[in-house]
Amino acid sequence: MPTLYVTEPGAQVCKADERLIVKKGDDILEEIPIIKVEQVVLMGRGVSLTTAAMFALTRRGVDVVYLTGAGRYVSRVVGQEHKHGKLRHQQALAAADPRFALGLARSIVRGKVLNQRTLVQRHAERAPWARQALNGMDEMARRVDSARTLDELRGLEGQAAKEYFSLFRRLLRPPQDGNSWGFERRAYYPPTDPVNALLSFTYSLLLRNLVTACELIGLDPYLGFFHVIDYGRPSMALDLVEEFRPVIADSVVLEAVNRPFVNLANFELVDLSEEEAEKDENTPPRSGTQAVYLGKEGRDQVILLYENRVSQNVVHPASGDQVSYRYVFQLQAQQMARLILGESRQYAPFTIR
Repeated sequence: MPTLYVTEPGAQVCKADERLIVKKGDDILEEIPIIKVEQVVLMGRGVSLTTAAMFALTRRGVDVVYLTGAGRYVSRVVGQEHKHGKLRHQQALAAADPRFALGLARSIVRGKVLNQRTLVQRHAERAPWARQALNGMDEMARRVDSARTLDELRGLEGQAAKEYFSLFRRLLRPPQDGNSWGFERRAYYPPTDPVNALLSFTYSLLLRNLVTACELIGLDPYLGFFHVIDYGRPSMALDLVEEFRPVIADSVVLEAVNRPFVNLANFELVDLSEEEAEKDENTPPRSGTQAVYLGKEGRDQVILLYENRVSQNVVHPASGDQVSYRYVFQLQAQQMARLILGESRQYAPFTIR
């Protein structure tokens, strides 16, 4: 169990000898040796961690991540940070170089679009609409290299995302009760339907993994190239997230919906307070905004699917080795670091076939 998730309201993580114990009142919910844990994720209000457990985890380099019940990132507690000052200095210089940033951002977007195309092909290859749609995605991937500025590239990426989610919608099987998932387009915040709730939740889990990968390699997770640098935004981690959205998060959502592991009863309609509604960009929705979120049972099921996915082995194209997707995150962050340090000439995004 590389990641220990604690989602039960009122649960507390304690330390006893060299073990972590998750308790609720007098009941023990889970018990695991600290040595087997790579990360602890506390999700939702009312979930806590004792000081003794915190010290034991940070001394061993195990970070603790706090997420809202909806899966949105709140904060992290880490031990001593990476000491690779040279890498972070070079990263800052590279981020200020428009030519370098554009070249790298093109690779990031191209990898994302190609993986989106592969996902659509896998799930809809025999559909009558698939061939034309796939040809359109091929053309979009080719257009990436024609972008002359980052803003132009972001516009192309936005067009590709809009087209992709119109196709993604066709891949969804209807709920078993005969109703509709209500998914028309990607609604970033707040999620307005169950599918958007699933996408936002799994993207948050994925971002957490890529922030960790940046920290392990020594990259500054807040200093990116494709994503605009802004206060509190982990732009570098978001850059690395892009190629993995279709591979990990979108694949988990399709599995959750189509097999199905979740149904409409697993979601809740929530009235957002100003505190709950505040976005990372510090522009909260209007008072009274409603959002759709996963309930606890649905969260636990999707977390299980997500962890199964990132634990799967895959052949990494650069090394030819079979490694878990979780380790691929680190390999891609490492490749990014080598490019920034001038040890390689190009960033090759991780793509699936």
